[in-house]
Amino acid sequence: MDNQIISTAYTTFVNKGVFALLLGSGISRKAGIPTGWDVTLGLVQQIALLQKDPILTIPEEWYVKKFNEDLDYSNLLEKLTTTQEERINLLKPFIEPSEEEFNDGLKRPTKAHEHIAQLVRLGYIRVILTTNFDRLIENALKDIGIEPTVISNPTHIENSIPLIHSRITVIKINGDYLDTGFLNLKSELENYDSEMEKLMNYVFENFGLITCGWSAKWDIALVNSLKSSNKFRFSNFFTHLNDPEKGLNELAEYRKGHLIKISDADSFFSELYEDILALETNSHQHPLSPKVALARLKKYVVKEEHIISIHELLSSISNESFEAIKSIPFPYPNKDTMNEVLNSYLQNLETLTLLLAEGVYWAKSYHDKIWIDLIKKAGDIDHKLNRSHFSVWSDIQYLPCLVSRYVVGIAAVSNRNFNLLGSLLKIELHERYDSKNILEKTNPWDVIESEQLNNMLGQNYHTPMSELLHKYTRPFFKQVIPIDKEFDKTFDYYELICAIVFVKNSTNNDKGWGPIGRFGYRDRKILQKKLDLANEEQESFELISSGIFDSYNELEKTVNLFDSFLKKINMRW
Repeated sequence: MDNQIISTAYTTFVNKGVFALLLGSGISRKAGIPTGWDVTLGLVQQIALLQKDPILTIPEEWYVKKFNEDLDYSNLLEKLTTTQEERINLLKPFIEPSEEEFNDGLKRPTKAHEHIAQLVRLGYIRVILTTNFDRLIENALKDIGIEPTVISNPTHIENSIPLIHSRITVIKINGDYLDTGFLNLKSELENYDSEMEKLMNYVFENFGLITCGWSAKWDIALVNSLKSSNKFRFSNFFTHLNDPEKGLNELAEYRKGHLIKISDADSFFSELYEDILALETNSHQHPLSPKVALARLKKYVVKEEHIISIHELLSSISNESFEAIKSIPFPYPNKDTMNEVLNSYLQNLETLTLLLAEGVYWAKSYHDKIWIDLIKKAGDIDHKLNRSHFSVWSDIQYLPCLVSRYVVGIAAVSNRNFNLLGSLLKIELHERYDSKNILEKTNPWDVIESEQLNNMLGQNYHTPMSELLHKYTRPFFKQVIPIDKEFDKTFDYYELICAIVFVKNSTNNDKGWGPIGRFGYRDRKILQKKLDLANEEQESFELISSGIFDSYNELEKTVNLFDSFLKKINMRW
């Protein structure tokens, strides 16, 4: 994460509504809207075509050689057009999408435009100045239901709502491409109308400034306006790609601003928006939506340097989930009230479940402690807060821990992280006077008693909690395990591992009892298949190399014991 962008986000966050954006052609280029130089090269290609010359690889060289003069955007337009109306028609194809471009998603708002619109929605940006003729920023705002005040001509200023009273004002400094008064020749850009100049000076003196896609190289009058506004009430941030232009360097120094190197406009405004949203979340103003939370997690999980950010994100989401669950009342238990409590628990776990499913799947080994600590946190039940003498409510308080360990376990099996799985299965959960292994304390047959759960679900499942967890967790794994059969196999294998580890951990368990999952009736040969594989691989077998079992002999003994128990149950089923 770029510390300069963090600084920009923090300053924008604490000074809500006082920053203006200054956007140049670079912000629209990714949408397929050409810069002035791109237009120039495109026009040269058309001239070459009329001259019956082949398509050019270096248009600039051809033009200089052909006409014995430097290629210049302004001079070229003056030669090709004589009126403003002709200039509009000449530039239209460069700005408006053709049918093919529209179908390809070009010349539409980019992610940068969309994130700017979201910053406007949240109230952080109230003024946008742009040198662009296109309407991408206006369209992005309208897409989310915001109708901007647009000033694209000096005559608009007098009749516009004052900036301080408008939700968002877009000031199109050089005009709009359909307005015959738009400016793009050198002669037109040397000075602005006095009313436009006055409005710009007001913004530059009374608002902070964030620029993007603007190099300070071509807009002479705009640079002069920025230099003439010598009151800097708030910070100025000037973004640039590669090395900044000399003019931008000078301007940043003159306005005591900060230069920020970015990779592109999309990533800059995406990170700026996410960072501001994170600050809002931590100040308890707005909770993160599941979609935004997941986007942040995916961004953080790819680099070890973001490990603190992952921890803080999951801590925030889990605190929110667990606190909401603690506030759920425990009424007199019957089918309806138990279903209501169960659904409330599961709904409050949805965002956390999504983050665990995809986070663990993509995570590296250095993230393992984060997932283990979170599961311990889910299983940290304060029995003093038990608000009911009905045992069903006491047991159901372990449901968040049960769900969390299932999700982390399924993801760990799916991405072959058996070391994480081994750590998960060794977790000890503390009770009032002692501690118990997580598999014993979150036994799916005990968290909600099977007969009660079947009654709640209106079904007669052999393994009701297993069915419930399978149905609940499946949607959260759709992106990482898209094929249903693959998910079923992963789910079954995780439950099988839990069952045989439970048997291994149990003392005086000569009957081989273990918590049977869906695999108990779905795949009766799964035990033998895994044992055969273990026999082939011996110490390199995943459940042995990870330390879940000490040796093949221990694994074989445990599997055979559990298999005997499972056969008796299968005969009954």
